[in-house]
Amino acid sequence: MIDLTIVIVSFNTRDLIRDCLSALDVGCDGVTVETMVVDNASTDGSSDMIRREFPQVRLVANERNMGFAAANNVALRLAKGRYVVLLNPDTRVLPGALSKLACFMDHGPSVGYCGPRLVNEDGSHQPSARRFPTILSAAYALVGLTRRFPRSRHTLNLHSSQGDNKCFRADWLCGACLMVRSDCVRQTGFLDQGFFLYFEETDWCRKMAREGWEGWYVGSAEVVHLGGQSIAHNDNVRPFSGDHPDHWVRSSRRYMRRYYGWSGMVVSELLQITLYLLIWLRHCPRRSLASRVKTRTAAAAIRYLVT
Repeated sequence: MIDLTIVIVSFNTRDLIRDCLSALDVGCDGVTVETMVVDNASTDGSSDMIRREFPQVRLVANERNMGFAAANNVALRLAKGRYVVLLNPDTRVLPGALSKLACFMDHGPSVGYCGPRLVNEDGSHQPSARRFPTILSAAYALVGLTRRFPRSRHTLNLHSSQGDNKCFRADWLCGACLMVRSDCVRQTGFLDQGFFLYFEETDWCRKMAREGWEGWYVGSAEVVHLGGQSIAHNDNVRPFSGDHPDHWVRSSRRYMRRYYGWSGMVVSELLQITLYLLIWLRHCPRRSLASRVKTRTAAAAIRYLVT
């Protein structure tokens, strides 16, 4: 029986996915593994490189970019492992990491999904365990209440109250490395393909939690996540200073409508627009670099939120 099915979705990440695949052997010591790569119509030669250098990897080459959720679902339908692992191509699994996650799942039959401690390339911690977003979560982050009230249900980042080295319950774990029990997948279903990018794992974890499955953060397992270094970890605010803010807004709206209705989505966005406008008004007259960055970020956020 196969223990783990590792699923990696790739889009123009040839060099990153080469390093990711090369590190899997040390990360999966003691467990049987099948690895699948779903390539979303890359144009950088990713598929040819995988065929040539990693013949043991099962490659699915899509003819178009299907998005993250849909591409993962292609592999989930073919997975044979007791557990499936969604793994980003910009990760490097450290020794024993996936084995530790599998062992944790083996000893916790009620655990449906879990995730490791994510670190930057320099070993510094990346937040990856969070509470489910609420109508007030983004507003809490914008006004700094998450630092004052780390245990509030509106504060997404669980590390602010739980730390980063131990194991603890989490609502949702970052999709950069997420292990899910196959029985849980069969009961809950696949990722919602309406999420092209962002919020797909949040929604999936919430569905699993609704079915009674537990989510856990496992601090003893470590995975390097390179992509997290270029995005500020400010809960719901970060995508406006990162990549694909249009995808983030659409996915955020889909998530909020699903769990809080149209009225909840509107209230959440109006609060954000108001707070971003106040940030813009506060920093616009100032000439420091920090103020200019905040002004640009606030202006971009307002522009995307009102469209």
